[in-house]
Amino acid sequence: MLKVKINELKKGDVIAEHILNSEGQVLLAAGTSLTDKTIGLLKLWEIHEIRVREEKDTDDDIRLSLQFDEIVSKNSQLFDKIKKIADSDSPPVEELPTIFNKKSTQQYHDISDKFSKILFDLPQTKNIMPLTVMANIICHYAATTVGVLAYTLKREITPSMQENLANHSISVAIISAKIAKLLGHPEEVIHTIALGALLHDIGKIKLPETIFHKSDCQSAEEELQYQSHVQAGYDIIKSLGLPREANLILLQHHEYQDSSGFPLHLPAAKIHPYAQIVAFANFFDSLLHEKDTPPNFFAIRKKLTQEGATKFDTAIIDAFDHYLESFVFNVNVELNDGRTAEVVYNHPFYMSLVVRTANGEFIDLSKNKDLFIAKLVV
Repeated sequence: MLKVKINELKKGDVIAEHILNSEGQVLLAAGTSLTDKTIGLLKLWEIHEIRVREEKDTDDDIRLSLQFDEIVSKNSQLFDKIKKIADSDSPPVEELPTIFNKKSTQQYHDISDKFSKILFDLPQTKNIMPLTVMANIICHYAATTVGVLAYTLKREITPSMQENLANHSISVAIISAKIAKLLGHPEEVIHTIALGALLHDIGKIKLPETIFHKSDCQSAEEELQYQSHVQAGYDIIKSLGLPREANLILLQHHEYQDSSGFPLHLPAAKIHPYAQIVAFANFFDSLLHEKDTPPNFFAIRKKLTQEGATKFDTAIIDAFDHYLESFVFNVNVELNDGRTAEVVYNHPFYMSLVVRTANGEFIDLSKNKDLFIAKLVV
């Protein structure tokens, strides 16, 4: 590694260690290739010199340059501050980034119960007003709730197809609305996206319970029957006077940019941007609940960026992954050796975490290959 003054940097130089601010937050990650813009940012931040990578440097050299002790020290102080707030008798709500609490969980259950009736009555009532109200509620949650993923992570698979369909639809709508907000869409667009997401799987009410999920299909014939839920859903909603974009969301929520989706195997250019958001949210929620065991949130995050790279717009992936980075801080987890711990730092470049165990030990999971997060503790 080589120390270089800011005025001597050039495009293409690779940062050898994280650029941190005074609070230990990462401004530019190790491994970043410098551009004119990032060099300008370094000057704006009044950083006078940095370490850049040399040709002889290995990945291990870069990994060791992450100033782990400094990061742990700063995050330890922040951890202790948050713990003090959490242990106080009346913690300030705005300062405690909890994602699970009794009140919000009950609110989610109330919404689910109401939406289930709305969804299954829609083919008969043709009344979209309750759906519009529900979309407004979803938009409000996406905009104001710190732990907007709480519902998605907490929801359980039940024997009831009706209940699972309602829960999944709400979950996808919440995630979609959050992504739309992260991407900077105005309120009316977020509302349309939430509306389309709430309805994206309504065609499944026409399917036999034996093939409610794609993974349930045992033959090519069942696979075709499963795929028919897209057309069945459109037949239900096409005369309701919904925005055109909401209809397209339903029709295209299984289409992927590499043309591997269905029913039309559309290329990227022909998939509506709103439908791409909902397709990604649907993919995320399905990954979380594809098995009966508790989801390994952190392994799923890797799947989103790796397997999703060819299927979804990179802007969607990047925006949501950046949100997940901040979301995992202060989350309780269980390690594969049975110990419980709390996430206190995320290595952005390596997608690896630093955790603090119940007895106060800090563990950098990027350096300890025998340890990994087994599950999220909720």
